[in-house]
Amino acid sequence: MNNKDVAGIFIDAGILAESEAVDYVVDKGIDAVLLSEKLMSAGKFFLTREVIEALDREDKIKDIGNVVEVKAASKKIIAKDIAGSVKVHSKAEEPQNTKTLTDFVAYFNDRYEKIKNIILAHTEVKNTMSIGRLNEATDEKNVCVIAIISDINISKNGHHILNIEDPTGTMTAIIMKDKNIGEDTIIPDEIIAVFGSVSNGTMFVNSMVFPDVPVMNSYDKRIEDDVSAVLISDIHMGSNEYLQKVEDRFIKWLKSGDDSAGKVKYICISGDNVDGVGIYPGQKQDLKIVDIYNQYLAFEKFIERIPEYIEIVIIPGNHDAVRLAEPQPSIGKNYFPNITSFKNVHLGPNPCRVELHAMNGRVGVDVLMYHGYSFTKIINAIPSLRVKGMDQPEYVMTELLRKRHLAPMYKSTQLMPSGDDPHVIKSVPDIFQTGDLHSFAVKTYRGVLMVSASTFQGQTSFMDRVGHESNPGKVTVVSLKDKRPKVLDLLN
Repeated sequence: MNNKDVAGIFIDAGILAESEAVDYVVDKGIDAVLLSEKLMSAGKFFLTREVIEALDREDKIKDIGNVVEVKAASKKIIAKDIAGSVKVHSKAEEPQNTKTLTDFVAYFNDRYEKIKNIILAHTEVKNTMSIGRLNEATDEKNVCVIAIISDINISKNGHHILNIEDPTGTMTAIIMKDKNIGEDTIIPDEIIAVFGSVSNGTMFVNSMVFPDVPVMNSYDKRIEDDVSAVLISDIHMGSNEYLQKVEDRFIKWLKSGDDSAGKVKYICISGDNVDGVGIYPGQKQDLKIVDIYNQYLAFEKFIERIPEYIEIVIIPGNHDAVRLAEPQPSIGKNYFPNITSFKNVHLGPNPCRVELHAMNGRVGVDVLMYHGYSFTKIINAIPSLRVKGMDQPEYVMTELLRKRHLAPMYKSTQLMPSGDDPHVIKSVPDIFQTGDLHSFAVKTYRGVLMVSASTFQGQTSFMDRVGHESNPGKVTVVSLKDKRPKVLDLLN
């Protein structure tokens, strides 16, 4: 073998080898394949001549007729011998066509009915009344209305003046200054229950109930197999700032069996798989790969490096070659000529509900995957989130779970409306995974594990302009047995 062949073997194995080490392997006639296997089993991912010589001194490599004797790996890859199951529950996307006012009305009616039913499950929500009926009354005490907040204004005295509506009508609702009932977190177009009294067609609000998720005290999925899922996002293949070393270290770790890698059965990637073309003005100068098809070919090579026993779920983001309007369809096979034939690759829409490891008649782990394009505008609309900033995505994720909607504010993302609103969080997921902001966070809210997945891309000038701060190289590994997360830092 020549130097190029040997270097290629190490690259495919995810091992970073110095040129002097490659020269040494060629000169000594060492079997590079067996050497790479030995290094991975020992958890060694950086190869120098000194490393090879040290192994030789320890009599762990015996150069006899170009044969390297390698002891069996001490780490067992458990997931390799366990069957997997991936069920994408999100319905097939509708084709893009011209939408009418009727489509938007049907979309918002569906949203209203779904969230209304969620709110009605709260024990404190009783004896609700319609706005149409209240508009006919001069005075009513202790009323409850489930309504859409169509508009919010703050008076010069600091009172919140709301326009609220339901299918029967509209009315004005007032929250007096410093009421402190959550008025600083409400946004237009969300649906809540408001309690108060009505006088002359105006409601004076005393309290509010958000749809929210119930407190989940235990995790009872009872996944019998000791397997894990890896949650990553925002690969941005093709960018000048793509972090190849993060990819290489990730692949090395997966193949090593170390640090729980041997239990990884699933990988969920929540969008922006490539950097795209023409996403923003002047992007071309930020691209290492300027052709969209070649970007996806490079992404396919990354997927091909992942062991085939691992099930992979891929959804799109706003940089992918699908429509920007949500729900976004799954990425087309014309962009994935190779991996769409892989039995372990599953393509889903955005947002996407996926069930992992539903085995032997038992339910699996319910993962809500959403890229998160709505986050920036939601953060800007809520004062407390603006203070937290985009580098703390767990707070906007919590707020969306409270509102039970992924894009509650109209125009927080582009819509492709139909009679069904897929952004409603109708059932409570076990795991809520997002991306987009390039920040990183792992937090639990009322039993829901929230993961804002990290990126494989460094900081770009475009991210500077939109206020995103990259926190790359973090890999979240979640045990499906107990939903406990573990974080690997592939940069440090």
